[in-house]
Amino acid sequence: MSRKKKKKSILKSRFYQVYFALVLLALLAIAIGTVWLNGVLRDYESAQPVYVAEDVAKLFEDSDFDALYALDTSAQQVSEGDKAFYVDSMNDIVAGKEVAWTESFSSEADERKYNVTVGGERFATFTLVHSGEKTPKGNPLWTLGSVTTNVVIQKPEPTPEPTPTPEPEKALYPCRITAPQGYTVTVDGVALNAENAGMTERNLFEDGFLPENVNNPVMVDYQYNAESESPAVAVTDDMGAPIEAQKSQDRELTWTCSLRGNENYHMQYGDAAYKLGQQVAKYISKDAKKTKIMKACAKDSPAAEIFKNLDNEFATPHSRVSFRNEKTLDFFVLSDQCFTCRVCFDYVLNTSKGEMVYPTDYTFCVIRGEDGAKLYNILIS
Repeated sequence: MSRKKKKKSILKSRFYQVYFALVLLALLAIAIGTVWLNGVLRDYESAQPVYVAEDVAKLFEDSDFDALYALDTSAQQVSEGDKAFYVDSMNDIVAGKEVAWTESFSSEADERKYNVTVGGERFATFTLVHSGEKTPKGNPLWTLGSVTTNVVIQKPEPTPEPTPTPEPEKALYPCRITAPQGYTVTVDGVALNAENAGMTERNLFEDGFLPENVNNPVMVDYQYNAESESPAVAVTDDMGAPIEAQKSQDRELTWTCSLRGNENYHMQYGDAAYKLGQQVAKYISKDAKKTKIMKACAKDSPAAEIFKNLDNEFATPHSRVSFRNEKTLDFFVLSDQCFTCRVCFDYVLNTSKGEMVYPTDYTFCVIRGEDGAKLYNILIS
C-alpha cells in the first residue's frame, strides 16, 4: 500500500517567503509615503495667504473698527486722531450694508492685495506680505502688510449762531485737477466727487496704442470752485498713499497728477528703454539699419508696421549725432505682460551749418513674452 505524500507548506517555500517579505515592505513604504505626503500637503495648505486674508476681512465683516483704527493707515487723516469719532463714523457707513472682499491684482510677487466693498461700493484695501518666517517644510508665511480705508469723513460743523446781518457771499475761484480714476482728490480738505465738482473722464492713451487685452487707464478732470485764492490740493492713490500733484506754470489753479510709476520696472528696464530710444532716433536720421530696429519690435505689432513703412530718405545730412539731457520716466505697469514708459532727450545733429537740436519725447508700449521685452507701439511727441 502506497503512502500518501504530505503537502509542503507555502510558508516553508523560499519563493513565498521572499514574496511576502516584499509585499510587506511595499505596504510599509506606501504607508510611510502616504503619511509624508499628507504632512507636505498640510504644511503647504497652512501657508496659504487666504487664511490670513480671512482673519483681516473678518474685522470688516464684524465691524470691529476699534481694532481697525490701529491698523488703518488713513485713520489719523480722516478722524484727526479722534478714535471714537472714527469708530462711530465707520459704523454709520456700514450699517445695514453687505460687506464683501475679493483678491485684486498686485504687480509684486511677494504681495497679495485685497479690496473690501460695502454695499457694492469700494471701502478699503488691505495687503499681505511675506512675514520672513517659514513653515517646517519651508513654505513662506504671510502677514498683514497694510490696511487703508478709502473714505473721507468729516466732523460736523457746529451750528452757527444767527446774526442780524447776513455775511457777504464769498468769492469763488475755479480750479481744475486731473488725476487717475480711483485716486482721491481733495481741495481745502473737501473730497471731490460727482456731487460737488464737475467730472470728465478720458483714456490716458489714444485708442489702439495698447494691446486689446490691456485696460486703458482712465484720467478724471475735476472742475471745482474753491473758496480760497490759493487752495490746498491733496491727492492719494488707490492704496491711500499721498502722491504729489504738479501745478501748471501756464494755467492758474490747474494741477495734474499722473499714475504712480513702478520703480522696480524703472530700475530693470530703464537702460534698455533709453538705448531703444537712441536706436529709434538714429533710424529716423538714417544712422541705424532697419533690421536692428525691427528686431526690437514685437512680431505683427503696430510698432513693426510703423518702422516698416517709415521713409527716412529725407533725413538731414550730418556728420555725427549726439544726445543730451537724457531721462527715462513714467514706468506704468498695466498688466503682468505690458507696461509703458517715456524716454526724453535732445537729439543733436552736426551739420555743415552747425548743430541742429531736436527735443525728443517717445512713449513706448512694451510687452513681455518668452522672447523677452519687445516694443509693441510707440508715440512720438
